[in-house]
Amino acid sequence: MNIVGPIILVDDDHDDHEIIKSICENLGVCQYLKFFDNGFDLVSYLKTSGETPFLILCDINMPHINGMALRKLISEDAFLKRKSIPFIFFSTAATPDQVKEAYEDLTVQGFFIKGNTFQDTERRFKNILQYWSDCKHPNSIQN
Repeated sequence: MNIVGPIILVDDDHDDHEIIKSICENLGVCQYLKFFDNGFDLVSYLKTSGETPFLILCDINMPHINGMALRKLISEDAFLKRKSIPFIFFSTAATPDQVKEAYEDLTVQGFFIKGNTFQDTERRFKNILQYWSDCKHPNSIQN
């Protein structure tokens, strides 16, 4: 896989951090992984870091600021919007209204439910990484 920049996981569940870390070790991409427990820490990182993340995987249900509000905050900030970071929801559950809002109002680039097993979650995660590794978008084009 051609991964440039960090793979960001925004999730308050540390068990999920461990699962994603294990998956990334299996895929050989662990060196790119960065975890954030909440959206405010992510926004601070995005505004101050010179790195452009490969993509953001975000849970929906989190304290302080949920995934929907975080996506809206990033989209409404001109500096962060220009970073053109693929934003994907990767959550334990979702309502039909959340999925509809994510695509129609928040223009996310994907919405996935974590698998019921480690293997299902690994397959979905690998598919996401492979897709964005192959996809042409503003951050994938070298000047």
